[in-house]
Amino acid sequence: MSANRRRDPQSALRMPSSIGSEIAGSMPGDLGPVRRIADVWSEVVGEGLARVAQPARISRDGTLIVHAADASWVHALTLEERTILRKLAERMAGDSPPAMKVEIGPISVAPVAVEHPPIEIQPAAQARADELTATTTDPRLKAVLNRAIATSLSRPKTP
Repeated sequence: MSANRRRDPQSALRMPSSIGSEIAGSMPGDLGPVRRIADVWSEVVGEGLARVAQPARISRDGTLIVHAADASWVHALTLEERTILRKLAERMAGDSPPAMKVEIGPISVAPVAVEHPPIEIQPAAQARADELTATTTDPRLKAVLNRAIATSLSRPKTP
């Protein structure tokens, strides 16, 4: 293209009609089945697995496409495919997918916040933390280390 010939910026945004119709034809017509599966997903796979994998779409042949957070979860879900499909069939009264394919993809489930009870710093733990951080010269680093050590030493011991 020559340097003095300018393109209309709007033309770059327009899509040929053949491409537009191709895209429209590939979009799922009904998201209802995915929503119905999503409604029972946690019950079928369990809360833990539902945090790292979720139903994404139904392919044209009816296969449920599931997105998983990483390859290890793809493997785990693939091993459980028969069980998951059986449980979906039980929960959805015959309106379940015949097959399932798992792939790495985006997960939109919000992370679960873990609440930790406050730790009361024990005087002996604070004294030991003071000893261990005495030679640290950076005041901010010293404060962070001191707090972490004192908190760690004050935690109740678990068997």
